[in-house]
Order: sequence, then structure tokens, then C-alpha cells
Amino acid sequence: MTDRLTQADKKHWGPPPTLFDWLMRQIPADAKVLDVGAGYNPFPRANVLADIVEPHGKRPDQEFVKCEVGAERLPFADKSFDFVICRHMLEDMADPFSAMHEIERVGKSGYIETPSPIAELCIGVDGNSPPWRGYNHHRYIVWVHQGELRFVSKYPLVEYLPEMNVAGLLRQGPIYWNTYFLWKDSIRFVHRQNPTHFVLPQDYQPELNQAISQSKAASDEFWVPIPKTTVISQVGLNRGRAA
Repeated sequence: MTDRLTQADKKHWGPPPTLFDWLMRQIPADAKVLDVGAGYNPFPRANVLADIVEPHGKRPDQEFVKCEVGAERLPFADKSFDFVICRHMLEDMADPFSAMHEIERVGKSGYIETPSPIAELCIGVDGNSPPWRGYNHHRYIVWVHQGELRFVSKYPLVEYLPEMNVAGLLRQGPIYWNTYFLWKDSIRFVHRQNPTHFVLPQDYQPELNQAISQSKAASDEFWVPIPKTTVISQVGLNRGRAA
């Protein structure tokens, strides 16, 4: 296959600084902000970090709350946070839908990010450019269409599908590497399944081709107001505390 990334290609695994800067500028200075599954890149504006282990890069002014997200309720009152961010967690989970219900319960608004179908269906995107598609430990392919977050299982069948012409999009820069989803009040999502939405195996590739097309369109629209270059803002990073 020629539709693949190699060791020579730049990999955009981390968050683009322009995106974090833009997100922080959308959040009021006195807002209470929760980062669910903060991992290796805690959101700089977050007051509280919820994860099963203390996140790397946690600042002294950020509170850590131990919680096995998805297996237990988030230990916060309903709508106790103005903004909840969740990055690169849902695609790993056996049950991301329970986690989203909890995020929606404790938050008034928020932001969800996962790898895009474009990244998940390209060979060589993970560390050392391995010969499989996307990230081999991920359970779901996730994208946005018409204000709805869509999930489809990442079946082993993806490794046997023909080329999907996605490597060129990833080489353009960081924009098409991820799925970006802002929500307010509630999280609209759908779990697209066999045989309700498509029939395996014959409809799986058309479903994924549609996901690629819809993901690209959604990313193009999402990035319209975001400057291509900027400097990380420090305004409001230490303001607001969780009750």
C-alpha cells in the first residue's frame, strides 16, 4: 500500500497550541473547568483534573480527583462545572457512552476530542509508523456530523480494506488528525451499529468512507474561527476553583 505515513512524516499527536489558546479564550475567567482523563496533557485552564492516576504535568494549583471514569460516577454535583474537557479518552473505552452521560451531568458545556477517522484509517500514524491502521488499541472511530458525535466500532476488518486515500490529508498538518466537538447543555451522540445503521461486512467500507468525508467537512468548519498561528495565552489559567 502507498496510502500510508512513514518515519519521515511529521506526526501530530499532541494538541495544536493554537487550538488550546483559542479554547481558553472562549472560557470566562471565573468559570470552573474540569479535565476528565487529563493524562499526559492536562488542559492549562482546568481547575480540577479527574483520572485514575495523577496526570503528568499537573500544576500545584490544579486539584486532582482520583476516579475511574466510565466505571464509576464522577464525584461531583450535577452541573457543578461551567466547562468540561475530555480529550483522547472515549475512543479507548469499552463504554464511552456512560462516560459521556456523566460528563453531561456534571458540566454545563464542554469540549470532546478524539482521533479522527482520517487518522484511525491511515497506516503508520502511531509511534514508529507501524504497519496497521491508526492506533491499534482504540475501540471506536469517532467523528462529527451535523452537530452530532458519531461512534462506530473499529473492527479488525479495517486492516483488510483497500486504500482509503487519507495519508495526504494528514500530511497537510494537524487539522485532520483529530475530531473536535463543542457542546452546550447536552451531548448529542449516536452509536452506529450493525445491522441498525449498516450491515457487516459489505457496508463497513462505505460507512467509513462516509465518516472520512463528514469528518473532513466538520474539521474544516470547526477551524474557521481559529487562528493558524498564535501564542499560548496565560490569561485566566489560575482563576476559578471547583466547589
